[in-house]
Amino acid sequence: MSLILPDYRVIRELGRGASSQLYCVEDIKTGELRTAKHIILGDADEKKFIEQLRAEQATGQLLDHPTLRKVFELRYIRKRFRVQAAVLMMEYVDGIDMGSSQFRWSLPQLLSYFRSAAEGLSAMHHHKFVHADLKPGNLMVTPSDEVKLIDFGQSSTLLQAKERIQGTPDYMAPEQAKRSVLDQRTDVFGFGATLYKVLTGMALKTEMNKTAGLHLEGRIGKRVTEMSRGSTDEVPTCILRFIEDCCREDPMDRLSDMRAVINRIDLSQTILEHQAANREKEEKKKKKKKSSTRSES
Repeated sequence: MSLILPDYRVIRELGRGASSQLYCVEDIKTGELRTAKHIILGDADEKKFIEQLRAEQATGQLLDHPTLRKVFELRYIRKRFRVQAAVLMMEYVDGIDMGSSQFRWSLPQLLSYFRSAAEGLSAMHHHKFVHADLKPGNLMVTPSDEVKLIDFGQSSTLLQAKERIQGTPDYMAPEQAKRSVLDQRTDVFGFGATLYKVLTGMALKTEMNKTAGLHLEGRIGKRVTEMSRGSTDEVPTCILRFIEDCCREDPMDRLSDMRAVINRIDLSQTILEHQAANREKEEKKKKKKKSSTRSES
């Protein structure tokens, strides 16, 4: 079933998920671009994806922050009085997600991107919502270096527990796996796990993503206390400690909220700038000493 919308022109397909297709569409009257998420109802099991669209619209319409993708109307496509599909209209984001192999960054840039994401999440938490599905693919960077946090389909009200396990195993907080109450520290965990993945190319190790089974509730959600050193050697110690403080198993031991996360990012940036300045001074001293030695000889 192709997408046909009376007042929009389909420009191109943007991507496909397990249950949905994303299209770039143009408003015929205004020429404004939108992203349309299209879900076709094929069987009873797919109704849960319609529920996610409803959750995404309900959450997104209450949020207004430059880092958070805007969400507009939810349309139902009917045939013979039966809902056959649904389309969620959203802000079109021209950018690349952080999970893409084409995503390029320097460490100062990356910290700035994640700081913007934390600002958006802080606004989301202020409105009493948890994103609950932070991962590189849900963070987009535009050509003008703006960050957009997308996909509110698994978001939930703050201080509520979900009926079923939802999330992405490599980034899911233990309380999500255990179907416990979620709060801002749930997103702190996902934030740290996402930063670790982008920095190192590796998933932060958990019992969950090692054992592969979401139904092994006695084993999932337990953190490995030490990070694998392989590709973390180039990651500054202050960043690794920051990630560890985001991703502790017990929510009470994590950074408390996104303001605390932002403060740690600012501190890390200050430390890195100070270290870079010291390295520059040392290099100048070495060059001066070398030049002096040559003059004497």
